[in-house]
Amino acid sequence: MLKNLFYIFLLLISLITIIFIEARYIEPNILIVKKENLYLPNWNKKLNNLKIAVITDLHIGTKTVNIKKVKEISKKVNDSNPDLILFLGDFDSKTIENAKYSNKELTDVFKSFKAKYGIFAVLGNHDYHAPGEKKVKKFLQDANIIILENEISKFTANTELVAIAGFKDLWYFPDINPDKIINNIDLPIIVIMHNPDSFPDIPPTASLTLSGHTHGGEIVLPFVGSPIVPSKYGQKYRKGYIVENGKHLYVSGGVTTLSGFRFLNPPEISIITLHAQNDKTKITDTKPKTGFTQKHWKQCIKVFLKLKHFYSI
Repeated sequence: MLKNLFYIFLLLISLITIIFIEARYIEPNILIVKKENLYLPNWNKKLNNLKIAVITDLHIGTKTVNIKKVKEISKKVNDSNPDLILFLGDFDSKTIENAKYSNKELTDVFKSFKAKYGIFAVLGNHDYHAPGEKKVKKFLQDANIIILENEISKFTANTELVAIAGFKDLWYFPDINPDKIINNIDLPIIVIMHNPDSFPDIPPTASLTLSGHTHGGEIVLPFVGSPIVPSKYGQKYRKGYIVENGKHLYVSGGVTTLSGFRFLNPPEISIITLHAQNDKTKITDTKPKTGFTQKHWKQCIKVFLKLKHFYSI
């Protein structure tokens, strides 16, 4: 009996060690290219097959993302031949400052990204730290990347106009009014924002909303979901394709890790091809992601504290 327990214990220790090594040293350094086909409302059929590259949460200067890594991302994106490139924020003004990257280094690497109809960006909560915010804006502008802050830009694809609406970060600017900016635009609209928590306020006239911020939860546990998701909606907008009341949202899992771990959730860039939906491809709602909510975790902590108190008596 003791011998069997020893082997079980040894097996558990080995399994925990393998998972730790994978989550700490292997998975954070992986980068997958996730390809998606989305079928959208309010989309012009003449714009079908428009291909966009979505990149978010680079956090340049952290352990897993340096200038060399951004060059690798540029190559992967350019190899996909996108019509449009969209950066969804968190270049990270503090880590860029700490890494002491020059404006020229950053400008040169971001100039290497190529897209037929242009490159657009919004800033994230890690970009608005002063004084680094100015540096982030400077290298993006010097690289001819258009920064959208509560405003709309337009481009022409296949002789058809498309609108891109970009918003400031929700954590720093909680009073943004998407409805006021978007609602009167009679064009296909792609909305880009860093934080998905603004999605309920996006009007249904938008064809697609894109966001990042959550890193997909970084660590994903089977049946439990992510222990920590930086969203007031918990698992709901954690990652991936979400359709809610006919409105379409795509949350990219991002490129890096701030916890130092990624598990069952490798870093990613997304290549999304857009199509107009029809009767066969129309989606009203997707199945909500399940997993522990903050309420569940609080209950677990309470149980743990009670057990700790009981066994300490």
